[in-house]
Amino acid sequence: MNLQLPPYLTVYGAIGGITLVVGLLVVFPSYAEEKGASREIPSLAHDSAEEHLRLGVDFFLTDGLDVAIEEFREAARQRPGYADAYHNLGVALAKTGDLTGALGAWSQAERLNVQAVSLRYHLSALVSFNYGISLVRDGRLKEAMEQWQGALRIQPDFPEAHYALGLGYLAASNPVPAVAHLQETLHHASDWPNVHEALGLAYYESHEYVLAEQAWRQALALKPDFPKVHANLGLLRLQEGNYQEAIRHSREALTLQPELVAAHYNVGVALFAKGDEAASVQPLEMALSLDSRLTSARLLLGVVWSRMGNWAQAASIWREALRQDPFAPDGVWLHYNLGLAMAAMGNVNEAVTEFLAVAGHRPEWAPGWSQLGSALMAKRQWGRAVDALETAARLQPGWGHLHFSMGKAHAEQGKLSQAVDSFQRAVELEPRFVDGWFHLGVVLRAQNRSDEAVEPLRLAAEGGSAEAQSLLASMYANGNGVDRNMPLAMLWWFRSSHTSISDEITQTAKDQLSHLRQGLHRHLFPPNDRQDVFTGFGLIRQDLHHHAPLHRLSAQVVNGEMTWDHVTPTGPVLAWAIEHALALDRSAQHKLHAWYVEGEVGRLVPADPQIRTYFIRTAKEGDPFSCQVVRTFAADSSNPSSADWQTALKGCPEQPVGPRF
Repeated sequence: MNLQLPPYLTVYGAIGGITLVVGLLVVFPSYAEEKGASREIPSLAHDSAEEHLRLGVDFFLTDGLDVAIEEFREAARQRPGYADAYHNLGVALAKTGDLTGALGAWSQAERLNVQAVSLRYHLSALVSFNYGISLVRDGRLKEAMEQWQGALRIQPDFPEAHYALGLGYLAASNPVPAVAHLQETLHHASDWPNVHEALGLAYYESHEYVLAEQAWRQALALKPDFPKVHANLGLLRLQEGNYQEAIRHSREALTLQPELVAAHYNVGVALFAKGDEAASVQPLEMALSLDSRLTSARLLLGVVWSRMGNWAQAASIWREALRQDPFAPDGVWLHYNLGLAMAAMGNVNEAVTEFLAVAGHRPEWAPGWSQLGSALMAKRQWGRAVDALETAARLQPGWGHLHFSMGKAHAEQGKLSQAVDSFQRAVELEPRFVDGWFHLGVVLRAQNRSDEAVEPLRLAAEGGSAEAQSLLASMYANGNGVDRNMPLAMLWWFRSSHTSISDEITQTAKDQLSHLRQGLHRHLFPPNDRQDVFTGFGLIRQDLHHHAPLHRLSAQVVNGEMTWDHVTPTGPVLAWAIEHALALDRSAQHKLHAWYVEGEVGRLVPADPQIRTYFIRTAKEGDPFSCQVVRTFAADSSNPSSADWQTALKGCPEQPVGPRF
């Protein structure tokens, strides 16, 4: 079950949704004032019209529009040919929404045929610039950028206008012209740290990460206590996978600005990425407390809770994110993860609803259709499930599991031919698809094509499918669709007893092998069958030798017998020796007896309970050697396990049979 975050970092390829901090546009202080100077408006006292114009600009910049309009009108009244007064009057009227009055004022300015604004200050450029600021604050970015472009046509060396345009292009996700305008700003104001910070952001958006870091380092050289820059350097380290440095930079940013949302968020992302999921909760929740609509934080926080097994908490967080912002850019991921949460909690109906929302938002995305198909299968709506899965397969033709799921849906509807086609396609795409091979074999058997089913089942069994191993064992034991072959049946029972996660399959296999041992010890089989069983246990011993523990010291086959003299009884080796003994390796039985009696210093204490369990179990089956061991220990009344040994004697014959020790 793969939870999703948007592919900003699909760390989720890398870790995604890392927040970049963008500086706010500033009307004033201007660059000059930031450097400790002041942008002083030249004296206009020699002309009362100019004084009224100056006052109008002042009131305009402080949002006193009504007074500004009156001052501009008074300037025009006192000097009828004053083009700047008409131009600024038009700007002020436009800001109030009086477009007719604005057009009239601008027409008058044009009629006066103004060639250029005052070379002393370019007031019109300044007014256009600040009008643009007011527009962007109202969310009218495109119109604001037009004002800034107009300001630059009036005054090309206006650094604040270049800076504003650079940020405007960044906000419009167009970093190339942003870089050009920000570089032009630095041509006029090279030691303005905010511009270096914004230029780094523009380079970052252009995937020029080295240049981005250089710009941000320059910003820090000019302004060491620049929290946004520390946050953005933390972002770069995060993308590189250097999580410790990412956390360090982000925390440095928080030292300077404790309420910097991006820094809290990036600390949470870095902690999550380095595997410290529990620790990531606090910074992510802090980011949300500062910005409740930070969808990416809710998205990741839900993933954290789901990783910790709390699906209910995860689902609650994702629902809240959708409630906060139903049209969030991350909405598709929220619906997808919420669908997974509902499926995990058994709420299939809601899972279907969420995956339908995913398919509606992103009809071209195969995983959404795939999960919808799986949820519909859980509802046993096989036809709808096939439709969803076929859509996913068209979008992602190389996914074998989609054809596998379609095969299961076809089989549930009794459409066995279509099921075979789907399973065959699944294993063609993914030749090691164990479950695909197993289901192909099962459906072929259901079509009475057992001869064709054997090879898919064998491939599944070799790949570790306990179900395939158990089925093959039954087929070979009964001659069902194959020639009867008891040794092969025994080998597959043995393997299924070790690879299965199903208690039923494991126990069935162990019971079958135990029954065969009993038959040998109690002479219940005719000679031919007896020889087949001996051969089968020989195959099991060969399989055990092939998969011997890598850290054994020495245990090798000599003349068909295992030598055990120099084997160190570590845990895996002890279990391996017990399996050899269960496969009728008499030398292994003797070695187990020696270990049980004597132990081995620093490795194994005497009377090991695993070895005792082996002897008791096989004595109940009638194994002669084990019965001798049991009689010896049962006769010792001082032995703490005497009662267990006495119980095991009930499976032994009246008189000892077999070699003594």
